[in-house]
Amino acid sequence: MGIAIVVLAISAVALITWLLLRHPDWFVRLVFWVPAHLLYRIQIVGRENIPATGPVLFVCNHVSFIDAFLVFLSQKRLVRFLVWAPYTRVPGLHLLMKLARAIPIDGTAGPRAVIQSLRAASEALRNGEVVCIFAEGAITRTGFLLPFNRGFEQILKRSPAPIIPVCLDHVWGSIFSYQSGKFLWKWPQKLPYPVSIAFGPPMPASATALEVRQAIQKLSADCAILRSNTRLPVHRQFVRMAARHPFRRCMIDPYNNGRVYKYAEALAGARIISQMLRPHVANDEMVGIWLPPSPGGALANIALSLMGKPAVNLNYTSSTELVQSGIRQCGLRHIVTSRVFVHKVKLDAGPDVEPIYLEDFRKELPAWRRYWEFLLVVALPALVLDRWIYRLSNQKPDDLATVIFSSGSTGDPKGVMLTHRNLSANSESMIQAIDPRPSDLLLGILPLFHGFGYNVTLWVPLQVGASLIYYPDPRQVKEIGELCRQYRCTLYVTTPTLLRFCLKRCDPNDFRSLRILIVGAEKLPPSLAREFQEKFGVLPLEGYGCTELSPAAAFNVYDWEQGGVRQIGNKPGTIGQPIPGVAARVVDPETFTPRPPNQDGMLLIYGANVMKGYLGRPDATREVILDGWYVTGDIAHFDEDGFITITDRLARFSKIAGEMVPHQKIEDEIHKILETADRICVVTAVPDERRGERLLVLHTPFNGVNKHHLWEQLGKRGLPNLWIPSERDFLEIPEIPVLGTGKVDLKRVKEIAKEKVAGDR
Repeated sequence: MGIAIVVLAISAVALITWLLLRHPDWFVRLVFWVPAHLLYRIQIVGRENIPATGPVLFVCNHVSFIDAFLVFLSQKRLVRFLVWAPYTRVPGLHLLMKLARAIPIDGTAGPRAVIQSLRAASEALRNGEVVCIFAEGAITRTGFLLPFNRGFEQILKRSPAPIIPVCLDHVWGSIFSYQSGKFLWKWPQKLPYPVSIAFGPPMPASATALEVRQAIQKLSADCAILRSNTRLPVHRQFVRMAARHPFRRCMIDPYNNGRVYKYAEALAGARIISQMLRPHVANDEMVGIWLPPSPGGALANIALSLMGKPAVNLNYTSSTELVQSGIRQCGLRHIVTSRVFVHKVKLDAGPDVEPIYLEDFRKELPAWRRYWEFLLVVALPALVLDRWIYRLSNQKPDDLATVIFSSGSTGDPKGVMLTHRNLSANSESMIQAIDPRPSDLLLGILPLFHGFGYNVTLWVPLQVGASLIYYPDPRQVKEIGELCRQYRCTLYVTTPTLLRFCLKRCDPNDFRSLRILIVGAEKLPPSLAREFQEKFGVLPLEGYGCTELSPAAAFNVYDWEQGGVRQIGNKPGTIGQPIPGVAARVVDPETFTPRPPNQDGMLLIYGANVMKGYLGRPDATREVILDGWYVTGDIAHFDEDGFITITDRLARFSKIAGEMVPHQKIEDEIHKILETADRICVVTAVPDERRGERLLVLHTPFNGVNKHHLWEQLGKRGLPNLWIPSERDFLEIPEIPVLGTGKVDLKRVKEIAKEKVAGDR
């Protein structure tokens, strides 16, 4: 026995020695294979794109401390990594780095040292080896891609070779990433933690940094689509969260003496509503909801998800004609509502549609039923509740979850079909982008018929165990500010229009507790953001999305700065970068060929968040979804760092004498002349027999500024003469029409313009 052990030990030493001498890379693989597969469940995508022989340059994003080892283990060839020089001097790592023939690089050692490292990488390519560079130059502290350094371009100038873009997807959130503001010292979310390593098709050596960066973002979106089949739908994740943390705060009802609903109470309440609704709506394909943002509205939506019934939150700020159009399109037979709300906002659903009042359920509900459902949540494991009690496992990712009607700000609203895949993918992306935490309290004011209201202010917080407090009218900003101060809310999603109201009516201490303030739906002027920060101490961050994208697509995040090192997450005036799991392109509106940086074109978005399509409108769906890319209708450009600036909507251009004239640019110049962050004017157009269209400026009172003087100043701003409206086409109106979501009602603006022009004839 003893001899056998000795022989075994000698054999092991001999094997290790042989590996060290003949195949040092195999030894490195052996050392890291077991711990890597204990900590991670690794999915490899596109390995066939890696050439079996010959030179190749991997360009990879940088998310965690162990990125190099993940890339090393995911394919068979020896990879020469450019590694930050201090890592090569760490005891233990020093030997492994030497065996893996890493190329040290240190930007602090001066330009000559950097050039030597890049030359060493070029030499390796010349010898037919594989080299990998992390083009960001640092591990991301924001979860977003950082700007790419051009070092890899210098490497390829000396030794041209194909580029393989490499995406480390879903590594953010693992214990070696910087999520929650720290490395290592955090509890792992899951073991083994699922990550994807995607290798893209080869790119030419002439590819620019921005092109490679966009290729990596596309790989991230592809991985998010692949992961959709294993990701839990948002309502099932809520069930898991409620079962694990039944006594954690979930919702606060300010209209009911600040009553707090625990997670178990919220789930039990939604379950009871679903069971009491079932006899009424069992044969309905979809069910309508006529409720404001409130615990009742949230629970009604959760209840329908538990039943597998798509919810249709109807726009109670819209006209009766448009509401009834939505009801007909969806074939609704029942609408869940409240007698109190219907008394305030009349519901005229038309014939053959029956309202179901939530208050009536309370009269029929025995007291023991509430306690029984609550005890089930507290006592049973999440898996048992999900699969056997609620029987949710038969719902598929591509099943319809909701229909949300577009705002109709520029035309008739269309029913946007969002699946469970869409919502869960977008929720996951938003969680990585803004990092909501269990300690957060989100102030929900956006209506649930709004894409951001439905997914971002309902489902996203429930995925991580955060809590919600709702207020039904987003225009009552004074009350909202007081609510934020009283309950110390930390997350707030709103619009620039509502921020302007806050500046006028709210106390400076109202929003001091906010950790994140997200603004979307329309352009956020940098001057408005600065003014808000000066008064309230929190900087609004502009984001971008639309209902068709479930709804979020791009965001700014706060800059990270520590020890003199800064990573830029926010560029005022831009909509930020595509959120993780989402890709963006800017192309020529006619040929769809990619546009270079800083050149305007049509913005396209790609990812698992792209809608299923328009309800009953396959023709309209085909017009806006091309090979999986959603054509947004927005005109935009990328800068060199990958931040996107929206310059206008294609629908907000006028064709005058054959030239395309952007409305947004004219509005911006007028507001700059007036030196105001308030929305004073909106530009629209009416038909004109001579030049095709005629520009009109609808404006509120200029408060002492002479209209003729303003018109003269606009002519001196360097705009083409064709872009300058005539002085007679500045038309004063009492107020700018706004939708219930806080967005300018462009459709109503055009109607007012036509009425005024007709009245002048």
